[in-house]
Amino acid sequence: MTKIRIDEESSIGYIQAGALMWQVEAETIKYGLAACAGVVSIGGYTLGGGLGHSIGIYGLACDNLVSATVVLANGEVVQASESENPDLLWGLKGGGSNFGVVAELGVKLHPQRLDAYAVSYVYLPAQIEAVVTAINKWRTVQKLHETIFLMISLGPDGNPYVILNGVCNSAQEEGEQIFRPFLDLGPVSITNAQIPWQEVCKLADAINTVPRDKVFVGAHIDSFETQQVQKVWDQWYEVTKKAPFSMIMYEFYPHKRVAEIPVESAAFAQREEFITVLCTVLGMDEDFPPQAWDEVLNLKRIVSGSSSKAAQDSLGYANYADPFSTRNETDEYARKIFGPNYSRLQEVKRKYDPEMVFDRWFAIRPAA
Repeated sequence: MTKIRIDEESSIGYIQAGALMWQVEAETIKYGLAACAGVVSIGGYTLGGGLGHSIGIYGLACDNLVSATVVLANGEVVQASESENPDLLWGLKGGGSNFGVVAELGVKLHPQRLDAYAVSYVYLPAQIEAVVTAINKWRTVQKLHETIFLMISLGPDGNPYVILNGVCNSAQEEGEQIFRPFLDLGPVSITNAQIPWQEVCKLADAINTVPRDKVFVGAHIDSFETQQVQKVWDQWYEVTKKAPFSMIMYEFYPHKRVAEIPVESAAFAQREEFITVLCTVLGMDEDFPPQAWDEVLNLKRIVSGSSSKAAQDSLGYANYADPFSTRNETDEYARKIFGPNYSRLQEVKRKYDPEMVFDRWFAIRPAA
């Protein structure tokens, strides 16, 4: 399920759902085009929203979905597009796996240069305040083709570090200028290079190769300040004593394009201009899993502790919401994640999956 076919004339990629995003971009870049770059496979990534390095210019991956081939619960294979089952296409744009098995996606492709500038700077714990201050200054002038991920993690030597990974979808000269203030902070390790565009999709691969058990959850914040980051650091460090690969990752995407799209235009309803944070408990000891969910939810609570009530109440980015997406005894969390779109999604559910065969991810109850 990894075949990729490019219609160069219409700038649409027809991609089987199991294809990894770097595989997709490696194929599309041959035509000077790209999908909305992310990580993991294109299927779940797109159907759950799709945050990626192209978000500032082209929006979410789900907003660039133009068609899908779907196997329904009764075995029927249907097409979803603006001209055929448009209600199903609308539901797939953020509605996840609620309606059937998506075998192939048709996605808009966009012009893309062959390479991008990427950096990875490692800082000592004592530099947290300087790094947070520099990020907040950069955010006031952040361009649509720039992203930064700030990670709190143990290094290969077992010591804690602050790691800044950045991507500028530009030539090297512009990228160097953008990230110069972070270089001037004096990181203890410096990696920067102009890399092929498809390699951008591999920058977070290490998270997906951590040994032993893992749990994760997303958080949303609208306040990013040193005192709160330090509180997060302190709790995260306690967690690493039993789960040494645990990590916090702040994702600074330019969200303007996402927020401009009306919430009713797609099932995906999380269009607030929040900062997305990924909280992970990774590499757990054998005696740790029983309390792992409590630990990761506590990290989420601390991460958003200085933010608005709306941010604190958020379940976090849908594709990161594991503790909530699989708890489907009621539709409490589905109602919350889909917000004002939930009643319309119930109608789509009644039409395409009335028996709730597909009920593993924010399970939608069919309309009565």
